[in-house]
This record gives sequence, structure tokens and C-alpha cells, in this order.
Amino acid sequence: METKNTKAFGKEALNVPLHAMNIKRRGLQPYDVEMKILYCGICHSDLHQIKNDFGHTMFPIVPGHEIVGRVTKVGDQVKKFKVGDLSAVGCIVDSCGKCEYCEEGLEQFCETGVTFSQRRLCSTCT
Repeated sequence: METKNTKAFGKEALNVPLHAMNIKRRGLQPYDVEMKILYCGICHSDLHQIKNDFGHTMFPIVPGHEIVGRVTKVGDQVKKFKVGDLSAVGCIVDSCGKCEYCEEGLEQFCETGVTFSQRRLCSTCT
């Protein structure tokens, strides 16, 4: 699979400070939207993750799972975004959209399972 290097701000281990680093990202998939990140929010769960407060952080880690950016590429199956569009990623990136909870706007309780953006390094790209 094609990969590329990109700049990020993160850390490789618990006992090192956050710093600029280069990470590998996988190539664009058919349903992917690639964007240049313009703004990124760091919330309390990011802080807990980089400090390993929950005891399951997988290093290296790049915090910041709520982002706004400009679309730079789209996969060949993407229909709702085009290059140049402004886009954002929140803490929930996918759900079934059909169960009782999703229909009520409560995707975080999706019966088939919700996909959160905060995971390990490069959560939206691995």
C-alpha cells in the first residue's frame, strides 16, 4: 500500500514532550477525504491520552481529533466533497445511521457500533 510522510505534532513515548515529527500516512482509499488541516482542537480526552491516564495509550500518538481543513484529494467513491471544500472531523466519524439511536440523533449509542476519531496515531488514516 502506498504511504506518504507528513508533518505532525505528537510524541513517541510517555516520557518525552510533545514535538514536531514526521509520520507515515496510508494512501488515499476509495471512500477517503484528504485535507490540509487548518485548525485542530485539543480536548480533555486528548490530554488524558498523551499522559496515558486511561492506561491504554498506544505510542506514538498525535493528539487532536477534532479538525477543520480544506479538501485536497477525494477517493473515487466520494460523492459529497470535492477538492477545495471546507470540511471538518468531529469525535464521531461514522455510525449505521439507521438504528433507533441514530434516527434520534444519538449516534454515540449506535446499536451496530460507532466509529470515533480518537484512536492511536493518525486515527483517521490507519
